[in-house]
Amino acid sequence: MSTNKFKQKPKQVKAERVKKEPNLRFRGFLASLFKNKAAYDHGRKEKWWVATLLFIFSIIIAIIPAMVMVSKTSGSDNLKGSLYHTDIALTKFVETLDTNNVDLKVIEEASGKKVFSDNGTGFTTTVGTKIYTLTSDSVTSDIPYYSYSEVKTIATRDENDVVTYTDVNFEYLRVYYTAHLDTTYLNGNVITEPEVFLANRLLNLTGEDAKNNVTSHLIIGKTALYMRLYNPNKLNEPNSALTFDGRTNSLEVGLNIRDFGKVDVDGKPILKTDMDYADKVVANFAKMQDAAYTEVKTQRFWISTGMYAIIFTGIGLVMGLVIFVATRGKMNPNRDLKFFEAMKVGAWLLPTPALLTLILGFILPESFFQTIFVMALGMRSVWLTMRTLGPQAQDNR
Repeated sequence: MSTNKFKQKPKQVKAERVKKEPNLRFRGFLASLFKNKAAYDHGRKEKWWVATLLFIFSIIIAIIPAMVMVSKTSGSDNLKGSLYHTDIALTKFVETLDTNNVDLKVIEEASGKKVFSDNGTGFTTTVGTKIYTLTSDSVTSDIPYYSYSEVKTIATRDENDVVTYTDVNFEYLRVYYTAHLDTTYLNGNVITEPEVFLANRLLNLTGEDAKNNVTSHLIIGKTALYMRLYNPNKLNEPNSALTFDGRTNSLEVGLNIRDFGKVDVDGKPILKTDMDYADKVVANFAKMQDAAYTEVKTQRFWISTGMYAIIFTGIGLVMGLVIFVATRGKMNPNRDLKFFEAMKVGAWLLPTPALLTLILGFILPESFFQTIFVMALGMRSVWLTMRTLGPQAQDNR
């Protein structure tokens, strides 16, 4: 007789779930974002490489708004607002080039450099018939330019509130051409091309020179382009200009400004009778400026990023020094804090100001960005030294 039915089945033991140890370092990091005491304690006891990673992370986070600001810029930004009648002036300029059979074309030299050239078609004699004399300590050059003017009515009010209207011939645009010059200028200790020297000179004109020569202008040089658009009512405020500068080396070989009134940015023919004719001409200039700005944008991106990285790194290091100095008093309970530990504590305090800079940097105007990190870190350092590291903190520890 089988006895299998009397055999007992073995009991199944339920495996106990092993509790995962909490990540104390991560918890400490989260706490340090809001509590100075947590940042101080973990900064002292954690490894040096943790503080180093937090320091680098904070600097990168803090400079992201600056990087994004530069990345969002384009060469045609100055053409997206009010043009103060410059759109008409630009159309007249390209029409004058075409009427006089003058090419302003990008060519490639034997060295591989892309430059503007009129190919001997005579800009200086048929289009740029006016002359601006550019002088330095050792060099004098005659810069030809195209000028576009229209009659403009100006209203003036005397002390008796009597308004007088006067018609004046107002100059809306100048187009300077320096690509035919082989002269170089000495700007301080730096050798510069004529277009660079001219651009700087026009910004610094004063008195009668400014009154006679400051207006919206485009500078077409061999290796660089500059455009500045002025509000006609603010010609005495050089910093009010909407500016652009670019490099011809970023342009496509064969680009010809003379054609800007013939075809649009897509290569389709345009007519002077088109309702949006002036807009299409300006769009061609905008496309040229966007392309010419590529090299300048890259330079500005790295210069801006490097500058803020250096500034914020210096401020972050000063934070550690401040903590060390603040704990040196004989009555301070934290006087045993070593210099290297103070630097680590400083690094643990940086993420919060960096995150605030990241968030507020996209909300507040660009002019406030530079001060967000400094102010946030300054407030945290004051709070730390007064409430956590001061002698009065002994009873709270």
